[in-house]
Amino acid sequence: MRLKRSDFTGATDRVARRLLGCVVCHRSGDDVLRGRIVEVEAYTDDAASHCANGKRTPRNGIMFGPPGFAYVYFTYGMHHCLNVVTESHDVPGAVLIRGLDQIEHAAGPGLVCRALRLTLKDNGRDLATDPDFWIEPGKRHRNEPIVQTTRIGIRQAADLRWRYYLLGSPGVSKRDREAEGRVARSRQSTV
Repeated sequence: MRLKRSDFTGATDRVARRLLGCVVCHRSGDDVLRGRIVEVEAYTDDAASHCANGKRTPRNGIMFGPPGFAYVYFTYGMHHCLNVVTESHDVPGAVLIRGLDQIEHAAGPGLVCRALRLTLKDNGRDLATDPDFWIEPGKRHRNEPIVQTTRIGIRQAADLRWRYYLLGSPGVSKRDREAEGRVARSRQSTV
């Protein structure tokens, strides 16, 4: 079973949270590489996005939809990064996959692509129909609350709390102890 186009459609921050616990799969040769999504960041047309102010370029054009496609780009001359396109046609949005568990060495967006053997050749692949690249529904465990915090490694729009991760997962690239404390206090107050 795989996620359908409608699972990728909607507000980018909501899709980002929905992807937590899902499993991204890539068939590479005879291997099917699988990693459970545990950390994501949402990007729309905000100042930190490749589509800041709605600017469309050959590189970022895929972020304008339709949803459900992979946006893989190369950064810092050494890392590939995987994003999942969201929103509706002509509305820019994508979720950066920052961390995976259940696969080794995938805590960080460049490491995600390395672990899944993804490169620029995978840019534009349709995650809803591609027989060799897809996302399966997953589950969050009861003891895995979502931590919401600011995105990492950006200078613009750095105050937006559009990074989400599963508390306690070894696949998270960088923990925010203050945000984790808020989650813990919130859980205690509901008990």
